[in-house]
Amino acid sequence: MISHEIRILCGLTGLTSDSRHKKELLRFMSLVRNKDLLIDLALQEGVACILYKSLMKSGLLGILSTSQREKLETLYYQTLRLNLRLINDLKGVLYHLHKKKIQVVLLQGIILLKQLYSDIGLRPLRDIDLWVLKKDYLDLIGVLRNEGYERDPLYPNTFKKGLTIFDLHTHILGADRIKARTLLLPKDQHSVFNDTPVIQFEGLEARCLGQYEQILYLSLHALKHNLDKLMWLIDIKSLLANWSESDWETLIIRAEELDQTKALSYILFLLMYLLDFQMPLKAHQFMDKTRFNLIETHLLMRRVRSNSLPLWAPLVLFSPEKGVRNRLIFILETLFPRPEILRQVFVKSPERKEWQLYCMRILQLLRMIKMSLKVRFGL
Repeated sequence: MISHEIRILCGLTGLTSDSRHKKELLRFMSLVRNKDLLIDLALQEGVACILYKSLMKSGLLGILSTSQREKLETLYYQTLRLNLRLINDLKGVLYHLHKKKIQVVLLQGIILLKQLYSDIGLRPLRDIDLWVLKKDYLDLIGVLRNEGYERDPLYPNTFKKGLTIFDLHTHILGADRIKARTLLLPKDQHSVFNDTPVIQFEGLEARCLGQYEQILYLSLHALKHNLDKLMWLIDIKSLLANWSESDWETLIIRAEELDQTKALSYILFLLMYLLDFQMPLKAHQFMDKTRFNLIETHLLMRRVRSNSLPLWAPLVLFSPEKGVRNRLIFILETLFPRPEILRQVFVKSPERKEWQLYCMRILQLLRMIKMSLKVRFGL
């Protein structure tokens, strides 16, 4: 059974600004006894600002205590200020990139702010994700350094100045970190990069993923991060909201071309059962052709019923769709990545030898298994 808190947060995404909004929101809120728990869950799921604005527009903030109202208000204005800063700092970097003819693709939240959210305080961001090809990588780093950004000593693709963080990707699916992620795509990523449309971001030139590739990328990103945030599903739902039948046909064809039919099916399943997304017949036919095994079904239904998945879920939901060998290679490197990646995992053990790092990794995985069994079976 889905908790009242999850029902409320999911229900918020479907509310409109018409006269039924207040009545429906009041009904949702009346189901919750512990509103502190609701606010904490909204923060965890990335939708605290949506909750705040929905309650405010409906005149229902009075349902909350003073401290609860102040907490939501503070979260909203913190998000608004940070997003304004990120947008402004990105403009400065794009200006210099354009002068040097360095092409970058804006990924994830920063581009969604411009595409989906008229109120940029609704969508929390932590950083700015840029996808750049290897040939331009060093030049991009040069621009960031000239603008005062400093490289993180532990995460070499992360650059920070004040509250602004740039996260650089030389591979769209993170193969610069886990090399086996190249197995997720059946073709070289350059073809995807070259097809990205040029856009205007605050009057400056940049690139973004095409609408079909963006849905697939956001789906994979959510799966990679264990479907931890409801906000990621809301983003995808909003992008799909007004699509035509031909758009759906093209999306399905593109998913098949890029071997992402399972990933797309997982996300559509969650949109349908968690966010009550009304899909067209073409999408239902696509779903009917994609069969889930028992483990996949268990994990997806667990996300529908609760707000968390076991830590091992990405090994099932975020892996190559074709070839047992490819899956085994992918799982092995995910569990036991390169030593430099393990040093990022075990931050407090920088001087450990490689064999020590892998022993620590084995112990860490055993603890994860024990924790998962304890949660699942009460052991």
